[in-house]
Amino acid sequence: MAFRIKIQNSRGDWYQLFPDNEAPKSFLQVMKVQKATFYEDGSFECTIYDIQPVIDSLEDYIKIQQKEFNSSHSLRERLNKRKAEMENGIYKVVPNSLFDLTNDYVPYTRNFKTGYDLYPTWRIIEMNAMSWPMFMSYNFIKFIEPSIYRAGELSFKLKENETLLAKCFVE
Repeated sequence: MAFRIKIQNSRGDWYQLFPDNEAPKSFLQVMKVQKATFYEDGSFECTIYDIQPVIDSLEDYIKIQQKEFNSSHSLRERLNKRKAEMENGIYKVVPNSLFDLTNDYVPYTRNFKTGYDLYPTWRIIEMNAMSWPMFMSYNFIKFIEPSIYRAGELSFKLKENETLLAKCFVE
């Protein structure tokens, strides 16, 4: 059974918070604290009244993903996959970390003269900003921006009379 965790903003738009079938324990704990209603099929519904713990759980998810990405097992898997691709003539950018923005040019097989497409770093970021884990909390904050205000240098709060709805959709 597939599931997606989404948040609805004050305009009625939905934003998927985590990738499909991912529900970090820290996020589920935040939902329990905020009195979410959990159903038998694994879905839940919650009216969010404190946004900072949600943002913090998203940041924790990013840190966990970075740690997994940097593990020796994961590195070996990526190297073996990359080696097999190169043996088949497939050349592409393979970032060194989830935060790797150092690729000035993208190796590309259709450009036979140089072997590179001239993509500058800013273009690579622009093309991937919606899907790279490092941008997840930024994209989420931008999505809920009309409903929040900065409560401190590192924290946000919901504006008065604003609510957000968190739902887990099971398909």
